[in-house]
Amino acid sequence: MRSLFFSYDMEVDTAYIIRIKGHELSERKANECLSSCRTVGMQAQFWDAYDGTGGEIIAPEHLKDHPTMKMIKVTDHYLVKAEIACALSHIGLWAKCVEQDKPLVILEHDAVMIAPYKNHQVYNSICYLGCIEQAKGGWKVAATPVHGSDGPNYHFLLRTHAYAIDPAVAKNMLAYILQQGICGQLDRLLRADLFPIHQMGLVAFDNHENLTSINGKTEEYRSSRRNDNLEF
Repeated sequence: MRSLFFSYDMEVDTAYIIRIKGHELSERKANECLSSCRTVGMQAQFWDAYDGTGGEIIAPEHLKDHPTMKMIKVTDHYLVKAEIACALSHIGLWAKCVEQDKPLVILEHDAVMIAPYKNHQVYNSICYLGCIEQAKGGWKVAATPVHGSDGPNYHFLLRTHAYAIDPAVAKNMLAYILQQGICGQLDRLLRADLFPIHQMGLVAFDNHENLTSINGKTEEYRSSRRNDNLEF
């Protein structure tokens, strides 16, 4: 019987690369990301994403009947389907982290790993793995990473292309989503005032090449279309 106590195991076994299966850009970038992981000795595998690039949101087979995912609702009706699919794909990994009771690394397909991440050293915290501005622009790498901001009182994770979580913070992130719903873009949900965010060196960065699988985000879209009655 599995113990009912938390394991407090902080070793990281695997990085999960989020990719949209069958999407040419996503698969190409994901393969590049996997190659970078192998180069630095980081075990990694693909995590098939929700696909919101078409007319509906399509759930991957491994999450179709997941009990936690069935409870997630969308409360920001101005998000395009690809943004919702992106959030759902990450949320699925938060749930996996809680289920396996062990930290994991989350990489979007445009991430590049430049060092292995084998140990999550801060309990109940999100570890930001780095960004292209730090890798190539000379931005400082500090224990408290640079944040995205919607003003002086709203700070959040600066892009969600590469970060690690442990089960303690993952369950709190899930609880927030269950309470609030998907109430904004993914990075804005990971608020620095609610969730500890730290950085332990430069481990990865984003290499998006000005390409994205997020489409449909225009002012015309905002004013003329709503994502009511979503199903997947």
